[in-house]
Amino acid sequence: MSRPPPSDTLRAIGLMVLSMATFATADSLIKVTSAFLPASQILTFMGIGGTLVFACACVVKGIPLISKRILHPAVIARGISEIIATCGFLMALTLLDFSVASSILQVAPLIVTLGAAVLLRETVSWRRWSAVIVGFIGVLVILNPTGSDGNLLEANPMGAILALIGVSGLAGRDLATRFIPKDVPNLQAATWGFAVVIIAGGFLSLFGTPWVTPSLPTIGLVFALVSFACVGYFAVTAAMRIGDVSAVAPFRYSRIVFAFILSVAIFGETLTPRILIGASIIVAAGLYVWLRETKRATPLQSNA
Repeated sequence: MSRPPPSDTLRAIGLMVLSMATFATADSLIKVTSAFLPASQILTFMGIGGTLVFACACVVKGIPLISKRILHPAVIARGISEIIATCGFLMALTLLDFSVASSILQVAPLIVTLGAAVLLRETVSWRRWSAVIVGFIGVLVILNPTGSDGNLLEANPMGAILALIGVSGLAGRDLATRFIPKDVPNLQAATWGFAVVIIAGGFLSLFGTPWVTPSLPTIGLVFALVSFACVGYFAVTAAMRIGDVSAVAPFRYSRIVFAFILSVAIFGETLTPRILIGASIIVAAGLYVWLRETKRATPLQSNA
């Protein structure tokens, strides 16, 4: 199979960076909105907004919204993983510093490697096992479980646990995506992916804070975060389709750069050496795994 022309790859890299910037912005808007709305209400609004956007895209493309293929076990497993990921990470965003939650998010590709070895019985070399272990060490550096200063597991155990649950859900979503039949269109899968978020929001509403009537500015925030999330999805999908995947994939890690900028600019957070070192370790481990996968020509990270 011929490689895409350099101009397409450059355009794809630009789209990938754009998608990571919009995803990071959507995350920051979730955290801002959580000061005005309960997490369950944010989830429900996100689910409704995303479902409408992608349902309209399906109609425009002539893709059926309902088919027997959406009942495929892989599609159902992806939906369950999406619920776990969205609930866990959204609630973690409301409890943790934005820079911390975003750093932990970067470990998802390493968990995919671990899951591929355990669940899919793929061969994983000792080098990649070492990279996975190093990546988790980076998480421990951020959480600082044995330290007396900045021990997140002690200071904010629920936030730390929810972040790890959320990132595990993201990895599970990526693994499940690998089993979705090729004849299930991405837009159809995305529509139902957002639809299950509505279910997650409704479930959380049974146990969380009662819903409130949002103000116009808050509605604007919700509209903005849904818009950024959808733009990010379309951009990342286009990037992985038009460019050389081996050249484009590493730019996924630009998300942490945008997250750090937003954490300082919007939330006034201080990027401590521990956070910077931990995030650097995680990203370096992820890039090493990507390099090994490029050589084997069997990438583990999903395209969506």
